[in-house]
Amino acid sequence: MVNSYTELSSHYDQIMTSGYYDYGAYARTLRALLPDRPRLLELGTGTGLVVERILELADADPEGPPAPDITGIDHTESMLAQARTRVGERARFVRQDILHMDLPSAFDAAFSVGGIWYHTPDPGDADEGAFLLCSHLLDDEDNIKALRNVHASLKPGGVLVLAEQAAHRDHERDLPGGLVYAQTIQRADGPAGEDRFDKDYYVRRPDGHVVAHQRSTYRAYAREQGIALLKECGFQAEHVSDDGLFRLYARL
Repeated sequence: MVNSYTELSSHYDQIMTSGYYDYGAYARTLRALLPDRPRLLELGTGTGLVVERILELADADPEGPPAPDITGIDHTESMLAQARTRVGERARFVRQDILHMDLPSAFDAAFSVGGIWYHTPDPGDADEGAFLLCSHLLDDEDNIKALRNVHASLKPGGVLVLAEQAAHRDHERDLPGGLVYAQTIQRADGPAGEDRFDKDYYVRRPDGHVVAHQRSTYRAYAREQGIALLKECGFQAEHVSDDGLFRLYARL
């Protein structure tokens, strides 16, 4: 089962829009990368923040490509309810577990900003540009099954686009309403040869009282492992966006 943000769902937007991600930058890059791919699938859409930004950019640029037809999937219903309220009928938000995803082979591109898979710099590799493939799914078998489900949802010639995030670190920041967000990162136990880490998310009051807490465990694949996993599931590494925010993989 993929990680769920149920415990944080009521604070998710506060956290994510307080500087956690630059959604505008991700949306601009996706729009530039996928101008001729009208049907998009977002993997782990959360509360629809990326979808909202993409649609806003299309509205602001009537001479550019038309707004894409976007379907966002997530398995946390409380997040999807917020996404539907945010975007209305301009996109579809569907409850799906990616391990049992049942969607038609109708999409030109699938993307994940951090919902299922993403990349971060690899602190254990001195080679500049080395990266980790991080996953909300812990087991190899689950990652293979999920990636093959994504492959099946894409048309021939489709692409998988995965975001590049900054290196994970402990930090905290203020949130609206006098709350504080904090996160801690630590290595997690796992089978020999597997790299896992726990990420604890906290929302607390200034007096230290914890309002919400969630722990998620992630799998991390070193660069060659990640590329091999993706290739086994039918995806070939193509290129990195000019701003370094996404890596694009072609459906074979």
